Amino acid sequence: MKTLYTDASFDWTSTEKVIENVVRGKIAISDGEKFNYVDKVAIGKVPELKQYINILELFAIGRAIELAIEHNFKGILSIWSDSQVAVGWANNKKINPKVETEAHRNALEYVIATHKKYGEVEYNFIPRDQNPAGKLLEAELEKESPHTKCSRCNDNGCPTCDGTKGSKYNPEPY
Repeated sequence: MKTLYTDASFDWTSTEKVIENVVRGKIAISDGEKFNYVDKVAIGKVPELKQYINILELFAIGRAIELAIEHNFKGILSIWSDSQVAVGWANNKKINPKVETEAHRNALEYVIATHKKYGEVEYNFIPRDQNPAGKLLEAELEKESPHTKCSRCNDNGCPTCDGTKGSKYNPEPY
């Protein structure tokens, strides 16, 4: 049996602000040891939809199965996600009709197609604080987050954070 953990993230507060017709996020897949994978993903925007996280969580599950195929993993594949919704949809092969959109259907079809190609796959829930993929994703997102708390002044834009040129302390351009 091979075990893979999955997680996904995106900034739902910026969904309406994005001019592009896509929503971007990140997925992480880990075996909790040496196999770690993080990737940027984009899915088409759906009118009126603000919460894309479960779509991305399903996509992470599908990508985990695809990676298992690419790496020739053998035996039962045990997928663990901290999204109870995505785990339920993957197990039932069905989206809640109250929220179902084409984006949801496409993500679930991806999971179903990769599942068929791999063979035996089981889907399980793991609490967020125990999910190795979640920890991997947090570390990745932390690397990308802007430095907003300077150790000297607790402000953004000081020389410690931004260098001396172009900061509010030295408006000379770079």
